Amino acid sequence: MTPATESRRVRWTDLLLPLTPLYAVAVRTRAAAYERGLCLSRRLPVPVVSVGNLVLGGAGKTPTTVALVRDLIRRGRRPAVLTRGWGRTTADPLVLVGPDPGYRPQQAGDEPLELALRLPGVPVVVDGDRRRGGEEAIRRGADVLLLDDGFQHLGLARDLDLVVVDAGDPWGGGRLPPRGRLREPLSALGRASAVLVTKVPSPHQEAVAAIAKEVHRHAPGLPVLAARLEAVRMRTPDGVESIGTLAGGKVLAFAGVGRPAGFFQLLEEAGAEVVARRSFPDHHLYTAAEVDELTQTAAAAGARLVTTGKDAVKLPPRAPVWVVEVEMVAVTGSWERLWSLLDEARA
Repeated sequence: MTPATESRRVRWTDLLLPLTPLYAVAVRTRAAAYERGLCLSRRLPVPVVSVGNLVLGGAGKTPTTVALVRDLIRRGRRPAVLTRGWGRTTADPLVLVGPDPGYRPQQAGDEPLELALRLPGVPVVVDGDRRRGGEEAIRRGADVLLLDDGFQHLGLARDLDLVVVDAGDPWGGGRLPPRGRLREPLSALGRASAVLVTKVPSPHQEAVAAIAKEVHRHAPGLPVLAARLEAVRMRTPDGVESIGTLAGGKVLAFAGVGRPAGFFQLLEEAGAEVVARRSFPDHHLYTAAEVDELTQTAAAAGARLVTTGKDAVKLPPRAPVWVVEVEMVAVTGSWERLWSLLDEARA
């Protein structure tokens, strides 16, 4: 970006600054309307767990949802996922049951497709009306519902409100738009049941303690849990490979996620030599020309072309791309503590 371009960008941002107080008032007023009963939150007959965040993109909500669903299955439950399918071009309700639900990202959204792929047999209900989607999931046998990206979706009552925070960028600049990426002021943490600090380093204690200190300024006593993001395997056009295959090899990494830097760092931690990084906007739909350019650039550099699971569902079939599968792994009994909070809320 040239200095002149940067100057223009700053001036436009400055023009939007007077809207920040109006945005803050709007989100606070909306939350207060639900809290005081002026707007109704509809309750479903099964437990509802919301996985959401305060920052636009990049906190790890999808791998957290996958981890919680798998843990619930291990405990004998029948979970389903409710999601709106951000960015899709149709409002028709859909139910995806992977691993091959037969829809394109434009129809279902990229995150629902990834969830269906990662959670075979689990209903992923894509519907902007979360209550209606929950009723459909219950008809299909679900006895617990995971509300994906649900912290701001106040129309559906939840028994557990989990706020996911990225250890590498917890507060998105600490400001509301346009200068920051906070969806709501940090005081909104008062609605939460718990905070999960994701992508924690090793050792994690110092990073979690710093975030917990800030959390407790706004929500004293709120439980703060932790989880780390691990790259566990590679999906290639020829099958599944160990993540260790990356060690010592050259890769061209590209990602259209909330915080691509976190993905690039994960590759380096796996031992890959990241010779080039390409960042795209969150939820980016790739064109054939973009995939061809990436493929040619990687070949010229003698590197493998590597991306995320969320990006992979938007690529052409059999694209010469290696896909990193990640898992969110609980630190120090975090899932046990989370389910105990749910039991307490349901008692």
